[in-house]
Amino acid sequence: MSSLPGSFPAPPNLDRLFSPRSVAFIGASPSPEKIAGRSLPILLEHGYPGRVYPVNPKYASLEGLPCYPSVEDLPEVPDVAFFMIRPNLVASALEQCARKRVPFAVVLSAGFEECGHGDLQRHILRIAREGNIRLLGPNCQGFAHFHSRTYLSFSTSLKGRSVEPGGIAYVSQSGAFGFSTFASAVERGVRFHSIVTTGNQADLDVVDVARYLLGDPRLSAILLYLEGLRPGEGERFVEMAQEAHGRGIPLGVLKGGNETATGEAVRSHTGAFTGENQVWKSLFRQYGVIPLEDAQDIADMGLLFETRRTLRGKRVGICTTSGGAGIVTSDRCAAEGLEIPRFSADLQRRIEPYIPIYGSPGNPVDVTAQITEAPEGYASCLQALAESGEIDMLLAVHTMLPESPAEKLTDQLLRVWKNSPVPMGCCWLTDDLHGMEQRRRIQAAGIPLFRSPRSMARAFGALAEWRILEREDAHTNLEGRKPQLPNLSEVPTEYEAKKILRQYDIPVTREYLCSSLRDAMDAAEDLGWFVALKILSPQIPHKSEAGGVVLNVRGEEQLRNAYGRILEKARLYSPGAEVRGVLVQEMVPQGLECMVGMRRDPVFGPMILLGLGGIYAEILSDVSMRRAPISPETALHMIYRLRGYPLFRGDRGELPRDIKALQNLLLRVADLALVEDSLEELDCNPVFLFSKGEGLVVADAFMRRRSDP
Repeated sequence: MSSLPGSFPAPPNLDRLFSPRSVAFIGASPSPEKIAGRSLPILLEHGYPGRVYPVNPKYASLEGLPCYPSVEDLPEVPDVAFFMIRPNLVASALEQCARKRVPFAVVLSAGFEECGHGDLQRHILRIAREGNIRLLGPNCQGFAHFHSRTYLSFSTSLKGRSVEPGGIAYVSQSGAFGFSTFASAVERGVRFHSIVTTGNQADLDVVDVARYLLGDPRLSAILLYLEGLRPGEGERFVEMAQEAHGRGIPLGVLKGGNETATGEAVRSHTGAFTGENQVWKSLFRQYGVIPLEDAQDIADMGLLFETRRTLRGKRVGICTTSGGAGIVTSDRCAAEGLEIPRFSADLQRRIEPYIPIYGSPGNPVDVTAQITEAPEGYASCLQALAESGEIDMLLAVHTMLPESPAEKLTDQLLRVWKNSPVPMGCCWLTDDLHGMEQRRRIQAAGIPLFRSPRSMARAFGALAEWRILEREDAHTNLEGRKPQLPNLSEVPTEYEAKKILRQYDIPVTREYLCSSLRDAMDAAEDLGWFVALKILSPQIPHKSEAGGVVLNVRGEEQLRNAYGRILEKARLYSPGAEVRGVLVQEMVPQGLECMVGMRRDPVFGPMILLGLGGIYAEILSDVSMRRAPISPETALHMIYRLRGYPLFRGDRGELPRDIKALQNLLLRVADLALVEDSLEELDCNPVFLFSKGEGLVVADAFMRRRSDP
């Protein structure tokens, strides 16, 4: 395995796991009806080149091989021990492996943490660690590494199936789902490098396996089915995603357990923490991960990524035998963020000779079914499009045709595919009776063949989006910064929160904490007699709900009335509350209301949030989120991604806003979140964003830190 220069910690060395010289099958059985009886024949069927040792005291031989009573009786130390025994027997067999110094164990056995027996899982993990054994599982279905011909699984998807080694690695937390979707993708023509299932992930997890596989130069893409990560493991996932992008290897993730109900299923399945759906979506965008939506994406993305053809932009050319199919494909491409350019007059003139008069040389190009009468023109048309320099990808959409013309059209498509300077895809809308042979030939040639215009557009759109990574390396210099939050209460007051914001050069309103009416009068005079009054109490964090906020106070009489009124309302709202005083705060000019904040995710750490404030926050729920640290470029992307961005830009009569000031605020909040590691939550709301060049100000702030142990 090759290594990538950089700051990423080295992945675990799993060479002997995935390319073992010898394997011990613990609990091997002669019965094909049993899981323990299926794995050994599968390995032998596919020509595994290493040595194989069945282990079971009940038998003298299995599959023509000597069978040994225990691991300790083996004539050598196997690289992998493959467990197919009851969960209560795993610990003792694993202890034998530790004494034998076996380096790897694959535990298919179920009945551990997923069934509430976490103590049993922790016990076998302790044995493995003390014996220097790396463990895959338990509760997994093993793996298959097609380049080394190592098939260590009982999955029927491997029995009687010849798999041509390729470049798509697939790592799944779920064994049954993983091998089922793998089988469907193989049937569609995807050539896999490997499939690995990790189950309960007591030791090796999806990230460990993916990082190891990333070092294989034969890899063209890596796909993951991921149910969740445990708290604190997010950094490793991020490093893996960054490494994949650094190597130019697309990383697609099908994330399960995004909703509350399925989240509970995940915790009972693998014990993983699913995290918030919005957090995962934001991370995928930030670190160049391709989000997969369902099982079909495993095949669709695998087909496209395996071609390894470079996609340079988002311009798509569409050529079809049906105007309707072209319109549908064009609509789906636009929905996936692809561009459908208008072809130049010169290009249209070059392809017009190959198109019937009632066809169209525009984009989509409609050659109509009439092309079957002169199919040689189809290749010329496709080639002209591919070599025009006006598109970055070429999609062919065929409809049902008679057998002979369909064969000729397939010949022309394959001819262009061999030397096309742009990636190509094909969707043939027909049934097996009229198109099976043509689709088989296209699939065999390696052309990505899709079942619908939507799936084709989605795959190409995902690849185009992956090429545009928004995140530059975020370098922060926070040396010498000391956290201030530990000196404060669990929920600091607004006044205390703003004092911390000031230390990070975040603009906040001018204000005074007053303990008497006289102090409030003096403060109001200094602030120009246009102020807001707010009650200050750790027990009343939501001041407006308690009636503890009065705005637009002008003059001595209004202030006197407001001061007494908010104190009285605070006492009625929370009789036992500790009132530390009244905050007298300047009223600031009206700007565009925003909210900027931070939530500390248990898996990924500090997530920085940006949204429109005021009524927009409630109506639109328009929020952008990224993980700290963030770069200046990422901060800008957070602003651009808001649906309400036209309000910042100054559309529809609005004044252009100070986007630079908002960008700086996001960067400073990210720095604060990294230094103040006990900060669980921060809300700066409202933030008033003024006209371009005039800055912003935080008018209110709420903080909550982690509880003391």
